[in-house]
Amino acid sequence: MNPIEHLTWRVNQLARITVLQRNKAFEELGITGTQHSYILNVCREPGIVQDYLAKKLYVNKSNVARQVAQLQELGFITRSASETDKRAVCLYPTEKAQKIYPVIREVLHEWNQYLVADFTDEEKETLAGLMRRAVKRAADYIGEEGQEE
Repeated sequence: MNPIEHLTWRVNQLARITVLQRNKAFEELGITGTQHSYILNVCREPGIVQDYLAKKLYVNKSNVARQVAQLQELGFITRSASETDKRAVCLYPTEKAQKIYPVIREVLHEWNQYLVADFTDEEKETLAGLMRRAVKRAADYIGEEGQEE
């Protein structure tokens, strides 16, 4: 069987396992395995517009609105209307978000290191390059620009 036939299945499998790992790792921080992306982006770009965040994460605007509302209730994010466009909602990290930002980054780094621990340096470079190319093609296909994490 051609290994490419199951490429997206394997990617989805890895993504689901990763969410489970993140749920466990981030539980003590008070966030879920999917909320970390919002905190990372808001901490990196304070004032990021909510609609732009949706595009960066390849998520529906309604999903972003729900997650942001939850994170605001939990005290991680604040929202305010843009000074230049009153229709736009800008997102800002709270001190609570800034405090867990380095912890989130470390958890992600450790998980990535764990996944490729038995890969050679060449295999790591090859995998990273191939994944970047596949993501770029997928983004081009849907006409979107995303982010690297």
